[in-house]
Amino acid sequence: MNHTLRPTGIDVIGTIPWGTHFCHFYQTKEDLLSIQVPFFKTGLKNNEYCIWITSEQTTIEDAINALKEAVPDLDLYYERGSIEILSHRDWYLINGQFELDNVIQSILDRLRIALDRGFEGLRLNGDEAWMDRKSWHDFIEYERVLNLAIAGKRLIISCDYKLTKCTATDVLDIAVLHESAASKRNGRWEILESPQLKKTKAQLNLEKESLEKRITERTRELHRIIEEVKKERSEREKVAHSLQKSQLHLQTIVDTTDIAFVLFDSDSHVLLFNAVASYWSTLSFGVPLQKDIYFPELLNEKGKSRFSEIMNTVLSGQSLNYETSYQHQSDSPEWYRISIHPVKDIDEKAIGVSCSASNITQDKLAEAEHERLSGQLVQRNKDVDKFALILSHDLRAPLANMLGLAKMLKHGEVSESEKSEMEGFLIQSIEKLDDVVHNLNRILQLDKTSSLKKEKINLTELVKEVSARFKSIGNQNAIRIVTDFNRANKMNSIRGYLHNIFYNLIASRILYGQQGKPPVIEITSEREHDRLIIYFKDFGKANYRKGNKAGHGSFKKLDLSDKSIGIGLYNVKSKIEILGGSMSVRTLPGRGKEYQMDLPIE
Repeated sequence: MNHTLRPTGIDVIGTIPWGTHFCHFYQTKEDLLSIQVPFFKTGLKNNEYCIWITSEQTTIEDAINALKEAVPDLDLYYERGSIEILSHRDWYLINGQFELDNVIQSILDRLRIALDRGFEGLRLNGDEAWMDRKSWHDFIEYERVLNLAIAGKRLIISCDYKLTKCTATDVLDIAVLHESAASKRNGRWEILESPQLKKTKAQLNLEKESLEKRITERTRELHRIIEEVKKERSEREKVAHSLQKSQLHLQTIVDTTDIAFVLFDSDSHVLLFNAVASYWSTLSFGVPLQKDIYFPELLNEKGKSRFSEIMNTVLSGQSLNYETSYQHQSDSPEWYRISIHPVKDIDEKAIGVSCSASNITQDKLAEAEHERLSGQLVQRNKDVDKFALILSHDLRAPLANMLGLAKMLKHGEVSESEKSEMEGFLIQSIEKLDDVVHNLNRILQLDKTSSLKKEKINLTELVKEVSARFKSIGNQNAIRIVTDFNRANKMNSIRGYLHNIFYNLIASRILYGQQGKPPVIEITSEREHDRLIIYFKDFGKANYRKGNKAGHGSFKKLDLSDKSIGIGLYNVKSKIEILGGSMSVRTLPGRGKEYQMDLPIE
């Protein structure tokens, strides 16, 4: 695409490339209009298709009046169809609900229209003041998906957020999802920088190392004080005061970190601990830590034995470093990294034990998620290989027919009747190729934009919704769709995927059924424990091998490595597996097929 920078009309933002997604925080209506008006004025001037989405802060009339002051010939742009000004209800909501997929698709549809009409691209701004906390999570997910959807396209999108409706966490979440964020402070526009996670982690590691060094230094100081107490009984009061002061210093240090720290004497009594360690003790044992408490009293028999082994090992001069998990009283397991070291006097004799622990549960979860995603990637690569094989077969067959018929029509000596018949076959091959490309496009679009949010689905309503899309074809071919969902009619699943499954199965029967036979489709369901079994009977099959005499067989797993399996059926099986289900097939008398789909109800 063209990488020429586009002017935004906003001084603080400057020029940006196509595919940019930025945001703006405002306090007053004047702040909002001061960035929206020049944004759209510049877009109109540069032959861009503009869409202005208003909210409670500004009405459509407010937007038109403000823009007309800056663009006196605004009526000419309206006549050309260069700009739309819509309310947030008309753009974001369907029946009062926010639908991520519909909004993304609307943007891409408007871009296609803009380019078809000769515009340079699409410029869009939306004020998000209409959102409430119930729709916040879904809208943040929309902002994340939007970055992927507009990448590499002739789109510039800006979002406006009212500061009084945002918490500090909200501002950070929003800033992370946009390439830049502007805000007006003390009458001046400023660019906000997004937090850098890697930089933060590096800083935390540096602080952790610094803390460990300081703990070691303070521990050595404590050893020195203890030795002075032994040697100088006459100065006990002075040394005790010094020890208390040092402990207070050390307590201040350890209380400012998220690392749990406990210091034991050689008899397993608690000498020193921080607030984090006391909190974890409350979670694990039901009581907080106390100074001088005998720690083994908090443990069960197995824990006492393990703690005794650890104390003996460390007091012998060894250090221990390991990772372990622990089941709290009411929560899921937590993972910790434990470091245990001997506390030695000046004669290198162990007189106590220092123990520090940091919670690494999030690291463990991230590691598990990485392994899960890696496994999914491997499976995805396998699926791509199967899909490529199927796609190669479905594309090669109509192309080969088209090439052969074209050569015969061009070079062969054929009669008019044969020529007419060949032209008919050629049109059928072209329609078949067009359908393959159409199915491929549906698969790619659904994978890119479909929401993975589950919702309650009524199967009867879903079949009616899908059947309506084939109304004209159904009337022409006297199609009959017979359903029986009396035993199980509702499930909790992803509507987009389920719609796509039914659409492909019905479409394959309508479009490729046997000539001369009215299409008949029977769909039934039943419940088995927490699973929903759907039976889809297709009475007759167009793509069968000549001479195939298969009778009424038992269900068997659908093999996608078979080249005779089309893209539509590949799409069906892939979506069923994503939903956590499986699919099998058996042959019916009369070249029909019965597909059995096993899906989770919840």
